Amino acid sequence: MIVRRHLLAGLAALMLCAPAHAAERTASVPLKKLFPYLEAYLSLPPAERSRFVMAYRLLAAGKPDPSLRVVLVAGGQRTPLPLDGFGRIARLPTVAQLRAPDAKAEVTGPQERKFNLSLDIEPAMAPAAEMDAHALALASQQATVGARKAAGVLGFAAPKLDRVVFEGAAGGEAVNGQGKATALPVDKGNPVFDPAKLPDARTIRFSRGPRRLLLAKAG
Repeated sequence: MIVRRHLLAGLAALMLCAPAHAAERTASVPLKKLFPYLEAYLSLPPAERSRFVMAYRLLAAGKPDPSLRVVLVAGGQRTPLPLDGFGRIARLPTVAQLRAPDAKAEVTGPQERKFNLSLDIEPAMAPAAEMDAHALALASQQATVGARKAAGVLGFAAPKLDRVVFEGAAGGEAVNGQGKATALPVDKGNPVFDPAKLPDARTIRFSRGPRRLLLAKAG
């Protein structure tokens, strides 16, 4: 995943400057600051980003908060950007909106909470109790190349996204073409699939399917 901690300082500072007596606070953030690397990702040819997506999660105290609200303001228009149950911003800006000279995002949430942004890279497929191992491997490969291109001159520092993390899953196993099942390793309670270590895997299945898929660096 792309290192992004230094991108969050300005966002946090803006959000902490609201009046102390307000029940809620609203921060006005330049759109590109809220969506780092998104323009570079959207500028990739569609065939080079078809298997992975950039997932921007807005959190309060490190957790999803249904009271958080985001509105895109550009060209005199206001467009709500809804958040899903993981805090992920479900509707992302277009390239034209990102490039608008007055583009900004207004983020509103509880006064007492500290907000932060998390940027993850995910396979472009829905979580399921049984998944195609080859498709997951292709997502990993494409995301590694795409993340390096999106990082531009810092591409050399972008990690190799060589494993898939199945958040919330249980009983994960890789099944090869002969029907032999191999238990997936577990990291921080989540099953992990490394395509290079299980090159003959055809199907990934679980006794309990994952809530969310993440592409990550090994180790």
